[in-house]
Amino acid sequence: MSSARFDLNRIASGLAFGPSREELHESLAANPAQPLVIQAPPGSGKTTIVPPTVANALDQAGLAGKIIVTQPRRVAARAAARRLAQLDGSVLGQRVGFAVRGERQASAQTRVEFVTAGLMLRRLLADPDLAGVSAVIIDEVHERSIDTDLLLAMANQVSELRDDLSLILMSATLHAGELSALLARGQAAPVLSAHTAQFAVQEAFDSFAGIRNTERGLNDDYLRHVAAVAVRHSAAANAASATPVDTLVFVPGVREVDRVCSQISASGVQVLALHSQISSKEQDRILSEPEAGSAPRIIVSTSIAESSVTVPRVHLVVDAGYAREPRRDSSRGFSGLMTVVASRSAATQRAGRAGRLGPGKVVRTLDPKSFAAAPAHSTPEIRTGDLVAAGLSLAAWGTPRGEGLAMWEAPPASAMASDEQILRSLDAVDGIGQITALGEQMMKVPADPRAARALLEGSRIFGTRAASDAVALMASSERIASADLNELLAAVRRSSHPAHRAWKHEAQRLEKLLGTAENRTGRQPAPAAAALAGVCALAYPQWIARKVGQEEYLLASGTRATLPRGSQLMHEEFLAVAEVSRAGSKAVIRRAVGIELGTAVDLLPQMHQKREVAELVDGRITARQIESFGEIELAAHPVKATAELGMQAVASAIATQGIAFFGTHEKFDALRRRMAVAHRLLGEPFAAVDDQALIASAGNWLQPVLRQVAAGKNAAKVDLYSALRTLLPWEHAHDFDSLVPERLQVPSGSRISVAYPEVGETGPAVVAVKLQECFGLDESPRLVKGKLAVQFHLLSPGGRPLAVTDDLVSFFNGPYAQVRSEMRGRYPKHPWPENPWDHVATAKTKNRLGRQ
Repeated sequence: MSSARFDLNRIASGLAFGPSREELHESLAANPAQPLVIQAPPGSGKTTIVPPTVANALDQAGLAGKIIVTQPRRVAARAAARRLAQLDGSVLGQRVGFAVRGERQASAQTRVEFVTAGLMLRRLLADPDLAGVSAVIIDEVHERSIDTDLLLAMANQVSELRDDLSLILMSATLHAGELSALLARGQAAPVLSAHTAQFAVQEAFDSFAGIRNTERGLNDDYLRHVAAVAVRHSAAANAASATPVDTLVFVPGVREVDRVCSQISASGVQVLALHSQISSKEQDRILSEPEAGSAPRIIVSTSIAESSVTVPRVHLVVDAGYAREPRRDSSRGFSGLMTVVASRSAATQRAGRAGRLGPGKVVRTLDPKSFAAAPAHSTPEIRTGDLVAAGLSLAAWGTPRGEGLAMWEAPPASAMASDEQILRSLDAVDGIGQITALGEQMMKVPADPRAARALLEGSRIFGTRAASDAVALMASSERIASADLNELLAAVRRSSHPAHRAWKHEAQRLEKLLGTAENRTGRQPAPAAAALAGVCALAYPQWIARKVGQEEYLLASGTRATLPRGSQLMHEEFLAVAEVSRAGSKAVIRRAVGIELGTAVDLLPQMHQKREVAELVDGRITARQIESFGEIELAAHPVKATAELGMQAVASAIATQGIAFFGTHEKFDALRRRMAVAHRLLGEPFAAVDDQALIASAGNWLQPVLRQVAAGKNAAKVDLYSALRTLLPWEHAHDFDSLVPERLQVPSGSRISVAYPEVGETGPAVVAVKLQECFGLDESPRLVKGKLAVQFHLLSPGGRPLAVTDDLVSFFNGPYAQVRSEMRGRYPKHPWPENPWDHVATAKTKNRLGRQ
């Protein structure tokens, strides 16, 4: 490793952060083990200046280990290393190097190495002591990727145990206070702030009035507007400048990059695409200084160029104002990227690209109101993203689910539990979340855990070449309109287009990783199509799908998803699905391949089940034996219900429907209302009889009835009334019918049914009785020890309602006269005396009354 110190005067010349290096140097030289937070605005040069300053300070303290600097993206790691090596005057790979997935330029002499956060996380998990490392600098920590959050927590834990390891966090936004507290060693970690940006950046708006965003990404009309804005403002900037001015355009994804490039190209302006799918060589060419006198360029980029990247000659940024962020669809069991309005902090980062080399300008195509309403910061990925890989990393660290690890933000418990279940299904963790031997093998494969498991198992079954090709294709961003992975694989294999090189390189890397050993089953390697389907099934067992409609499939997870319209895959009964995404309220299959059910069962026996189930249908138990693959029902036929199955069905019905599953039982319902009134007005020892209380006590009173239903008796014909009476307190079993009478005797001698309030409601008891039967009743009765009023619904001789009252005395002394005058002509055969107090109460006519 090179021992010569960096020439900081040369490196820091002209960079805004330069003056702050002295404070940084003094802090580290005095106490290398003290964690430090550096806050500086975009374009200040912190990514370039801090690493060599740290190297020199630690040299002075006698620490000559490597300085590792993490970046959120591969292009940023490579660009930052190349720029520092250039300013240092050294050859890239000697004193300054980088390492990203599939590419490394570093040597034993490398003192400062730039790496991606994901690669550093793997290094840390493989070597928790970080042997030979004197400092870890986590740059752009505010971007809040899952890898960065995990790396921060784990590196912080290591730095607490090592007094010769410096941990430095760098952020362009106002998170310094939170980070300082997180790194506290008894007291908050020091914060070094540099408030001067590199150069001033003028802000302007050139807005679009129509619809900008749709379910499939940015609207084509909006993208045409972005392209036109870029061309127009580029022309204006170059007309006003004596030297060429390049323009950097930010859009959210590769699709949008291609559309905008196509529009700009049609205008005759030189345009370049910058995103993760182009080769490293092409990225280097774009980020290198153009030849002197070359024409102005417009570079259309994803967020790949948002931070830690200096694009030569760029003094103009056009920001479309949108970003791709992960979103989790918990109800359907998948995650995906959604196009959302970019946060204001991301917008500030983008604008900073225009002010790194001189005064610049940012043109925003959002309207000012939408820009002002944008969230202050991007949503941390740990809140909304897929946690399967994070869960395996946490298990490998010995802190399942993050328990016991001080994190900036803990993963959501429900999402973590769900994704830990996926890890269990892959046999990567055990029942308590500890990593298994297979999980440790999977950690050595730089891929998503599902792909890693598929690669390891698939190479054994199908051969290393076929498994590597399949996993590389699934891990890539390659897409095809039909969603057919077989068609896509054939296309990328025969293509010489540069865009497909990434897949080929990844497949070769995975094959090399596995070694050249052939499959160890003794079978010949399977045909490519069968291998692709098999590896896909191994990676995503919960996404095996069966056709249930014209273009609709049911996934083994229970989610329904549709194929793109016109896909030839619709002729397949079963699919192995590699990607599902949300489109509005629907789930859409983006990549899949046909698979034979027998193949899926052979590969995934744990998903194939035969079980007997019973359910209540029209009050009776019916039982079936069901063959299923996950939530997909393959076949079913009726079987005789056992007592155990019957009780399971009854218990399920009670859990989902409550007491209502028995249907209507009038005597039971009436008794239940009476018991509810007794409980409400008299309290103990009368028990509550609401649904929750009855179900909670079902083991006491309902069990005999449930056994009858489980044995085959119709639920509508069981004796619920007698079962419920067993809940009456023994001391009131003899007087309950007088306390809360079922019927009330009126002066005519009739015993009229009393209607009590519904369970859970209050109000009087109701007695519906013919008016003539109440003659002479000079006091309104009260029930339940006088605590419950009776409301009379007085009826005509024909049973029609005449009046409602809970005070008969007032009724007969007042409104009765009006009722008598209206009714005596309509019902002349019935008594309508002027004085109801002295008349005999009766349910009969005058003639029948006279013959008595």
